[in-house]
Amino acid sequence: MTEFPDWFSAYAKPNFERFLLPLHKQDYLHFLQLGAYTGDASLWMLDFVLTGEGSRLTDVDTWAGSDEEVHKSLNFENVYNTYLYKIAEYEDKVSIKRMASTEYLINNRSKVFDFVYVDADHTAASAFLDAELSWELLRSGGILAFDDYEWGAHLPPSKSPKLGINLFIERHQGEFIPLEVGLQYWIQKL
Repeated sequence: MTEFPDWFSAYAKPNFERFLLPLHKQDYLHFLQLGAYTGDASLWMLDFVLTGEGSRLTDVDTWAGSDEEVHKSLNFENVYNTYLYKIAEYEDKVSIKRMASTEYLINNRSKVFDFVYVDADHTAASAFLDAELSWELLRSGGILAFDDYEWGAHLPPSKSPKLGINLFIERHQGEFIPLEVGLQYWIQKL
């Protein structure tokens, strides 16, 4: 199997442990991850949180990469196969959607999730749209987390997620409790 960078363990795992581990073993949790990459976050959620009866994960990703410099050297068919290998033992608990996040969100308006992780297309416009469309699917008390909040400082603002995240946060003031602002941005819906 091809080795790929584990950005989840390097940057995101502490927040997952802090905010999601308290949900461990609850029944009928439904999590949505926009941008699954090689499945490191998926596997962690399945191993440590989504262990209760009827708990499920929906992973949405094109597995086609993007125009980000780091993606240009990656074979995304190998990335997808690595993802499938990692989550194979949980295939009955994971719904895999190989499509753009906006396509999934627009066509699944009746879904309700307890946690949404936004880590798909890293442009400001896409981060904003993913957040807006996800917000309506997140139950009251649910958690919305943005990855890569501080990523892309060297890029034009439109090419990194921070501007889109900030716009979403500004539009929804009073509708959430901030949980973490740093490399990631985590909020809990009121």
